[in-house]
Amino acid sequence: MRSAEERLELYRQSLVRAWGHTDYNDWPVKLNASFHLFLTEFGDELVDDLRCLTDERGWSSAEVAALFRNPARVYRMIDSTVYSMRRRGRTLAEQRDVVLALLDLVSAMKHGSEFNEDGRNIVYGDEALEAASRLLVHGPLCSRNDSVLVHRLCGIAWAYTESIFFRAHDVTKEIHGPYLLVDGAGVLVVKEYLNMRPVELWPRRRLLEHAEVRVLLRYREGTEMEIDALNHLYHRGGESMVDQLLGYLVEIDGRPAEPPEIVELIAAMGEVIGGQTAFVDGLSWHEKVEKYAEIFWFRKAPLRSAVGLDWQLGPEVREQIRRGQPNPKRVPRLSREEVHRLARLTI
Repeated sequence: MRSAEERLELYRQSLVRAWGHTDYNDWPVKLNASFHLFLTEFGDELVDDLRCLTDERGWSSAEVAALFRNPARVYRMIDSTVYSMRRRGRTLAEQRDVVLALLDLVSAMKHGSEFNEDGRNIVYGDEALEAASRLLVHGPLCSRNDSVLVHRLCGIAWAYTESIFFRAHDVTKEIHGPYLLVDGAGVLVVKEYLNMRPVELWPRRRLLEHAEVRVLLRYREGTEMEIDALNHLYHRGGESMVDQLLGYLVEIDGRPAEPPEIVELIAAMGEVIGGQTAFVDGLSWHEKVEKYAEIFWFRKAPLRSAVGLDWQLGPEVREQIRRGQPNPKRVPRLSREEVHRLARLTI
């Protein structure tokens, strides 16, 4: 068992590794230059709801974690919560207690380390891995055309999730593995796309008809991949991922999908992305930030709903956003040294 200090240090290190790849002027607005308008209240509610469930109602970490389904959704909310607690003047001890409690939720959803320090995001246990392996190992080898198709699906699925959740696409996406399959059968990567039809956020916008898509990808043994703690996948080898794929399975709402249905899904995603990006680009800066805040409230909605309260963004925060302006100090991209210093300052 790791000590609290060891876990906090591993958390800091995970941010140092990942943040250097993620601080950019992202679409549709620079999040770091706008989150001061809503993150304080976001963290207030999250901490209150978490404490209500665990301290007052006696829920275990596993019971709370089950509300979220995928660990990246919780892990990527931790730094936002720390930001909120710091702005509220919460003590360092309080901040660390909350970080450790959230890390406990992440740990409850995984069969590997919370921090992916070995480059592996291990969500499946032995039973789930064996079930996934059975679906792939004895199937036919995929053609190069099929590999191109499924990798195209994964690429457009990423774009789709970003079009509806902006940078908070951990609400809808969990990439896990690589899992080493037995008897030299290769390595497995799983890409799960959840909450793909969030009508609560976009009630008058066209969305996919499907709620979930799971993609199982079996690559040749030795294919080099890493997944960091913020759920970014990196290909470390020089070989083409398309050429390394041995087999795959795509499931749409739990049903296996054949190539013609995958083609239809890709086309449907493309149509939604086109309409969605045009719509969002037409919003004002304040409207975009308000939508971002709605997405953040959706991100933590399972906690608030479990407590028995309305999870929607409140009118006070909406008004605060409408009166606010970008933080000019956070508009420029951070240097590598600044990213490192910011991560080291966290708890």
